[in-house]
Amino acid sequence: MKETMHDCYLSQFKCMENLLSNRKEILKDFIDYYPVETDRIYLIGSGTSYNSCSAAAPFMEKILGVEVTPIAPSALGKLYGKKPFAIAVSQSGNSTNTIDAVNKLKEIGVPVVTLTDPKDSPVGNVGNLAVHLAADNEQIGPRTRGYTATVLTLYLMALEVGLKEKKIDEATYEKAITAYKSTFNNGEEYFKICQDFYDRHFGNLGKIRKYMFAGKDVLGRVAEESALKVIETVIYPAMGYDYEEFLHGPLCCAHEDLGVFIFLTHDEDLDRMLKSAELIGSITQNCYLISSDSSISGTKILVLPSDKPEYTSVFTNILFAQLISAKLTEDLDRIRHPGVKDIFDNMGTKAISKK
Repeated sequence: MKETMHDCYLSQFKCMENLLSNRKEILKDFIDYYPVETDRIYLIGSGTSYNSCSAAAPFMEKILGVEVTPIAPSALGKLYGKKPFAIAVSQSGNSTNTIDAVNKLKEIGVPVVTLTDPKDSPVGNVGNLAVHLAADNEQIGPRTRGYTATVLTLYLMALEVGLKEKKIDEATYEKAITAYKSTFNNGEEYFKICQDFYDRHFGNLGKIRKYMFAGKDVLGRVAEESALKVIETVIYPAMGYDYEEFLHGPLCCAHEDLGVFIFLTHDEDLDRMLKSAELIGSITQNCYLISSDSSISGTKILVLPSDKPEYTSVFTNILFAQLISAKLTEDLDRIRHPGVKDIFDNMGTKAISKK
């Protein structure tokens, strides 16, 4: 039977467990190839691939001590750094603008590693080195496994190189790996928590006609991917913002039919986030908070507990938007306009594999 988006959603922790277990083999060639003299890394991707790069960049930068810049292939301009290096991500391996970007980078002498699923793909075959994005060959357009597997792979690339080049010590490396293992092992519990929350609030969730997601730092990047998932599936307008930007303009469209999802950060902005949610909640029944801290509770607060959110927040905070995308689409019988397929078919955004 054909895999559904909900199947992909439910299988992603198992996928990440396998990726984590096999990381040394998957990344062996990358670790050997990585140019240690590089002083600027560019992460290239479109759509969910771009959002994955954007989410992974801050962690990679911290581990490697090198500026890491996510950029869309169509926005590729002047590159900075004396020894730039690029990783081009295409979860399907068929993105034509990513192929063009890789070729342009190679022409100016920038080494490019491609990260695709499957490894042998139109994008995978144009770089200097191909790395397998082990997302179990996800065929559903709105990526779930693809997103989390890409972020994890980029995290692991940084950790493995960082350990080899002594940019981090063994304790730092093991702390991250242990945090991932713990989170992935608890995948079934996270799914249950999200499903229970969805069931409790389904009556109101079904009334949302526009969506906003907001978070701080890396969770602002998760907000962008959350919005993209909803746009691709539920087919209502959705936007993702960094929390501060969210407060400066976007809230002008607050209305009874607006759904707001705020990813809580447990720092000096927590009180502001809680206050803004209270005020927004006076306008719409659909204002929700997502937290990693079990000490925070409330009927509109979804708690996905983690004692190491600095390592795992990307993998947990994306879950509810993915569930909405997979389930609310079915429950509301949302269907794309038939003309949308014609747009995709005729815009030439995907290469055709020769296999």
